[in-house]
Amino acid sequence: MLNYNIYDYDDFKYLFGLETHGNGVKSRKNKILLQHLKNPALIRWCRENNDRSLLHIRNMADLKHLVLSYIMENGKCDDTLPNKVTLIGNTYWSGQYRTDSMEGLCEDYDNKAVRYVNTKTGRVYKMKAGKFFTAIIKETELGQILSSQVVNWLSEEFTNDWETFTFGKTPEVELHVDDNFRLIYDPHTCRDFNGCSCMVGRDRHYFYENAVEAKAAYLTDRDGYVLSRAIIFTNVTDQNGKKWRLLERQYSKESNEVLKRLLVDMLIKGGHIDGYKQIGAGCSESRAFVANDGSSLAEMKFSIKCELETYDTLSYQDSFKFYRYLSHTAYNYPEAPYDYCLDSTDLNLEGDDDEDEYNAYDEYHDYNCDEVRVCYYHGEEIDVDVDNLEDFIWVERENEYYHKDDVTQCCHDGNWIVKVDATYNSDAEAYFCDDQCEAEYIKENFTYSEYDDDYYWHEEDVTTIQTWDEETQNYREITISCLSREWLINNGRAFGGGDLWFITNKALQQTA
Repeated sequence: MLNYNIYDYDDFKYLFGLETHGNGVKSRKNKILLQHLKNPALIRWCRENNDRSLLHIRNMADLKHLVLSYIMENGKCDDTLPNKVTLIGNTYWSGQYRTDSMEGLCEDYDNKAVRYVNTKTGRVYKMKAGKFFTAIIKETELGQILSSQVVNWLSEEFTNDWETFTFGKTPEVELHVDDNFRLIYDPHTCRDFNGCSCMVGRDRHYFYENAVEAKAAYLTDRDGYVLSRAIIFTNVTDQNGKKWRLLERQYSKESNEVLKRLLVDMLIKGGHIDGYKQIGAGCSESRAFVANDGSSLAEMKFSIKCELETYDTLSYQDSFKFYRYLSHTAYNYPEAPYDYCLDSTDLNLEGDDDEDEYNAYDEYHDYNCDEVRVCYYHGEEIDVDVDNLEDFIWVERENEYYHKDDVTQCCHDGNWIVKVDATYNSDAEAYFCDDQCEAEYIKENFTYSEYDDDYYWHEEDVTTIQTWDEETQNYREITISCLSREWLINNGRAFGGGDLWFITNKALQQTA
């Protein structure tokens, strides 16, 4: 444990232990972070550089924040990466790309792509945001040793951040911060929220009007329909007595991550919040708050005043769920002295319900039903009607149902896999079960360059060249990437013409 900021085995179980779900299936917490910490190449790099900061990470917010800070600093100090790439106000460095005055924004407002200049040709192109960011990461020394799971996750995070950033440049949405709690829980104004919140349409908004100090924060489209919404707790106290305005977990139309990020971004720019519940993986954890700069607040202990009597209306709580009845205080950490847990769909502290005639509630489709089963939707467990699973796909290797947007098929064997856990190849823009499937697919579909000892996705990227064979005392033809052959020619290390070129003896000696 010397390399890590993990105190003992109990602390390890707290961070990475197995969770048992409602159907008895177990899964490990924080799998991406665990893969990061177990990476042998990273451990060796930290030892060689006498810097274990990247091994002392305890949550996903710090993983993103710290790793990207290192990537930016790593690139800045690398003389082989002289070109500045400015994206969302951050500066990265590259040997092959740069951004112009548009800073990555496409002229056609394509929010899924990045505009860049190829420094070899001087021409402007655009590339899918995730693929471009993966390339930027992998140009750095640190990026080359990060685990594929972390690189994939960072690229997906950037894709969402980029869509949010570009979306925010358009006048299509309007931000509201007010006391209209009824509106943000009205199923008629919150269309297509897919039952992502179990409190929609159940008249539980009175809790925010009467029990706590809060504001409704939401985005609406041009027709007045809610796109994304959350609660701001306006009077939060930390363990040191400091006051905060914290944004609770966000919900959005079709559970769109970009809309959630856009809400957070506009609230920060408007000066309405000091921190927010992290978006994506781990957002349901009660302590998963981050500051406006993205740094984790997971070690902070927060509390709010909550005037909730036994029969007062309760609305399900994600964060401030540990309630001390006598002091009328709700905490976000289980070590606090509490009498009730407020992460309940009960109508009140007495345990009353809405007297529905059904036994279960489908969180995805937002209706009551006879029987539900646990499914996974954007990394979160939700209950779904067992007779209405058409939007979910059975993933054999996980032994669970996952939403169709969260899975894909391995391009090698066709098996269904969860994207966040899969191996992603940015050149092929394809997902694979693991490294072995990826390697086999590359051998079958890529073109091999003998000179470079590497595979290339496009056949036209590979050509031929003649090299001297000492054994036969004659030239023989080998495959070589077009870029490598062009470099040899331009540097006087190859002679010939047309399609027939020979590597000079000088080049061979230097290669040897």
